[in-house]
Amino acid sequence: MELKWLDDYIALIETGSFSAAAARRHVSQPAFSRRIQMLEDWLGVTLIDRARKPLQFTPVARDNQLEFRHLVARIYEFRAILKSESLDSAGITIAAQHTLAAAYVPGFLARLRHLGVDQNFRIRSENRSDSVAMLMRGEAEILITYETKQSPCNISAQLALRHVLGQDELKLVASPQLHKALRTVAAGDRVPMLCYPPDSFFGQAVRAEALPDLMRRQQVTVGCVSEFAMGLRELALIGQGAAWLPASLIQDDLARGRLMPLNQLGHSVPLEIVAFFAILPGERGEFLQRSSQWMTESSPSAKSTEVSQGKVLQARERSPAHAARTRSKK
Repeated sequence: MELKWLDDYIALIETGSFSAAAARRHVSQPAFSRRIQMLEDWLGVTLIDRARKPLQFTPVARDNQLEFRHLVARIYEFRAILKSESLDSAGITIAAQHTLAAAYVPGFLARLRHLGVDQNFRIRSENRSDSVAMLMRGEAEILITYETKQSPCNISAQLALRHVLGQDELKLVASPQLHKALRTVAAGDRVPMLCYPPDSFFGQAVRAEALPDLMRRQQVTVGCVSEFAMGLRELALIGQGAAWLPASLIQDDLARGRLMPLNQLGHSVPLEIVAFFAILPGERGEFLQRSSQWMTESSPSAKSTEVSQGKVLQARERSPAHAARTRSKK
């Protein structure tokens, strides 16, 4: 059986005509008819009632049209999955915390492509513990994650090269309406909050450095708990509570006034954005080593990402291609 026979049959179902289906499939009508007959022979059933005009499908064909469509779709889907997995096995997997996967990895990936134009990348968005475990188990070659002084990743230097890419912070913010209500809140008054689970990375960071101080001064009521900063951001935007959110995630919201800082209620929690490059043999190992070296050379502390006034300001980092263009202009 050939897959094109099934494609022919789907075309016949959709057009209801041998001539129209043959034209769609770019074959002559006699050749098309022979291929439908070969499909019938392979299946061992008759699909077309040739004794009746215009075209009529047999009952078994009519009853299973949807199954034919699903079968063809599943075959193509399976082929695409196999191709994708083949590319993944030969490429670089980047594991990143959910927030960084959305807010930081696209720019990071664009810079990496200057070093390996033909390199394939796969992005895996995970919580911190799972993304660290992926690197440790060899399921990812690059890890992009947050660290704090209280919660380093503790990845061995023999396993991966560590580089600080920049700085971020968890900033206490609220919608304009809630901000107005909380701006002059008295000590002991209620403050509606959106929080992270205590066992999550952000939850531990906030509870270690900021939340206890707020709870000593105010009556904190928790409206929602989620480990996903992006989900808490959506709730904060509609005024469901205040939340400590990564500045890199909400910089546009702060600039447009959709979210406003509550500095008088809670201080920010500093974060480091860190990349780990796995130490591997072979071509992938060479690419990772070059990537790590380039990050060291192109991202000194003077050029690192800085958080200022609630915005993440990305300093200019020159790629090899950019440097080459600069030299050519001189």
